[in-house]
Amino acid sequence: MTQLQIIRKLWSAIYDLLLYIQKDPRRKSLDEIEDNLDLLERACRKYENTDDNELFR
Repeated sequence: MTQLQIIRKLWSAIYDLLLYIQKDPRRKSLDEIEDNLDLLERACRKYENTDDNELFR
């Protein structure tokens, strides 16, 4: 997953959480949201020991 895809999915997760909090009928279940966040956390692992300078070369 690219950095841009991760950012896009993080914003999606934020909106999913907002819909969940507001009890919107279109909301995802809390389990679905947690699963998506787990996937994102795993996708971010490859960047954890990388300096910003290495990312933007």
